[in-house]
Amino acid sequence: MSSDQENKDFKELLTKVVGTVRASSALAAQDVEFYSSLDKDVAHSVEGLSDELLDMINSIILSIDEHAAPIEPGKDQLEGPGWKDYTNFIDNLFEKSDRSIDILNNSNTKQQTGSQFQYLDDMTGGENAGGDASDKRILKPQLNFKTPVDNSESHPFKPLLTSKPHALKSFEEVMKVIDDTDQVPMHYPQPYEYEIDHQDYNNDILLVKDPIPSKPWNDTEAIWIDKPEQIPNLVKDFAKYKELAIDLEHHDFRTYYGIVCLMQISTRDQDYIVDTIALREELEPLNEVFTDPMITKVFHGAFMDIIWLQRDLGLYIVSLFDTYHASKALGFPKHSLAYLLQTLVNFKTSKKYQLSDWRRRPLSKPLLAYARADTHFLLNIFDQLRNSLIKDNKLASVLKDSRDVAKRRFEYSKYRPKVTSPNVYNPIDKENPWRTLMYQYNVPLDKEELVEELYNWRDTMARTADESPRYIMPNQLLISLVAYTPIDANGVVSVNSFITDTVRSNSKQIANLIKSYLERMKQNGKSISVIAPPVSNGQSGESAIITLSQIRNMAVRYDDLIEKFAPQTKNKENTTITSMEKSKFLGPLVGNDHILHYEDKPIIISDKEIEARSEAFTKCMDEFNNIEYTIPAPKEEVPFVSSVLESNVDVHQVGNTHVEPEEKEDMSEIVVLKKVKRDFTKTTKNKNKNKTKQSDESDDDDEDLPKIIDYSKEEKVLESKKVTNQFTGRKRKFDPFSQIYEGVSGAKKRRGGTKGKNVSFKR
Repeated sequence: MSSDQENKDFKELLTKVVGTVRASSALAAQDVEFYSSLDKDVAHSVEGLSDELLDMINSIILSIDEHAAPIEPGKDQLEGPGWKDYTNFIDNLFEKSDRSIDILNNSNTKQQTGSQFQYLDDMTGGENAGGDASDKRILKPQLNFKTPVDNSESHPFKPLLTSKPHALKSFEEVMKVIDDTDQVPMHYPQPYEYEIDHQDYNNDILLVKDPIPSKPWNDTEAIWIDKPEQIPNLVKDFAKYKELAIDLEHHDFRTYYGIVCLMQISTRDQDYIVDTIALREELEPLNEVFTDPMITKVFHGAFMDIIWLQRDLGLYIVSLFDTYHASKALGFPKHSLAYLLQTLVNFKTSKKYQLSDWRRRPLSKPLLAYARADTHFLLNIFDQLRNSLIKDNKLASVLKDSRDVAKRRFEYSKYRPKVTSPNVYNPIDKENPWRTLMYQYNVPLDKEELVEELYNWRDTMARTADESPRYIMPNQLLISLVAYTPIDANGVVSVNSFITDTVRSNSKQIANLIKSYLERMKQNGKSISVIAPPVSNGQSGESAIITLSQIRNMAVRYDDLIEKFAPQTKNKENTTITSMEKSKFLGPLVGNDHILHYEDKPIIISDKEIEARSEAFTKCMDEFNNIEYTIPAPKEEVPFVSSVLESNVDVHQVGNTHVEPEEKEDMSEIVVLKKVKRDFTKTTKNKNKNKTKQSDESDDDDEDLPKIIDYSKEEKVLESKKVTNQFTGRKRKFDPFSQIYEGVSGAKKRRGGTKGKNVSFKR
């Protein structure tokens, strides 16, 4: 069939499909059931079409799966599980169709260009992603290092070099410590910084050449390097080429700084995988090739690779070409290596191996294939990107960015620059890193000291054990400890459903740390926000089990409340309640002689003991309810005396600080209140006129008595104010025909929002 006929058939089919979709959308917008109830012909037509469509659906289902149960007629059937099964069948059918179309297109491409789209998963068989046939824990490789790992940061990071090939500055000159300055503490310089800036690349990188195709993926295998005697031959082989592709695999969960576990190197003819764990201190001879400016080293995203090489292996890179910066300069929509592999070399890798544990030995075939794929096609990608950069006149900027990446140096956190620099990497680049956790989890500021102490404790334990801080104590667990502030070991292991081994074994130390913090806050008179610890068994209400840590937390808070309100808290005997009496309310649970111990099996308590505890609790609650709270009046203020005694006893004067001793009240004394007459009918004007005629004695009495307001003369708040004409002051007359002449009022104009300010819509 000719291509013109195929295009014609495709257009006709597309027209029918579009028409069907539009008709079904229009029909779905109508109330078909309503029209069916009005017209029997419509109802019969709808039923006939429904049965026909159902038969077609069942035929499709049976064509996909012969054992599938067909959908039975019924209005509600399509909304049940049967319809969901049908949608799953259709999705699988579309996926298989899409896959078949890809295979056909790839076969056509292979006939035209001689290349075929390859999948990493197709090459790996069905082996597991992790490359481990068992769930056994891996022995930490740091235990076998010749030089033990030093996480103390007692000195600046010193380069691991013992010699400096291809040097413009001598080895002795670059191994001198630079003294401390205002912005940068003492440190060792990057040994090859001068060479990176002043040595030129190979001239071949400036020429447009036809890309050299990579060796066939299925016809080649990587060479495993794990013995020191293999390294000299490896260096000789690399020296023959003008370009090398390099990549690293790193692990940082079971170590503080991280470990380079694998290094992949590819030439135009061969792939190599170097075991950097076994050869950790044997790879410095590779600097003979890695620092040679006439050999271009191709990386993808070398931002961290440069740091890992110098930190663990003592290797440095001169004449770096970073394909990540090249993809950015060319404006690619994505800059990942997976995108470059798929777009430029028709190879699709897998993401399921990214989080694999690369410390495992031996590595499985899937992991070896994944690692080899990172560099096998990278030189061909480099050829294509180089040609595009030269044509677009962007090569110089990419080489500059690559030089900046190659100049980066590693430094310990203690000796990091005071001003953040892109050329210096350190694991902790902030002065107060715990504040990031506070902002992330909304921790109150009054607990910053506790967050800092727990953060520093975690960091110390991680350095000592050479583990990552998140392995010692995840951030969620640290925040839970800050929120609940447990003060005993049982409370520490109960704050979160996931407790690490380190936290469990050091639970008492953590509890003492938190308890010391609470005592300091208490001595300083500071209160902190505390969240009630969660119930361990997930219950609530009367059936919830309260842990010993919760009871002790309540006791601490009880002491704080008693000390805060002690002067105002008295019982019926007029004696102040102190924190020593808390045992009346909390019972033996807070005493030193009645500490509860939790065991694997529940403790059986007799009915007699339960009854005795119930009676003791009832008695304590009765005493608690009899507490009276009084608040003494301030001494500097004297309450208003509303009655005047006939006796000539002087009352306290306002503003007097001296208080006469209180006399014993005579219960037989008769108190007469002096009546004060006021005429509420007088106006304010008459009051002012009569004010001068009043005696001095009456004036003094008026000053002492409160001013009485006649609310009957005041304006009523709930009544609407009278609307008067602004100009004439007269009430506007009602015009019954005003709306007729004015017409319908238009919609209110919405006020425009301020630029940069959020607004809400009003109904």
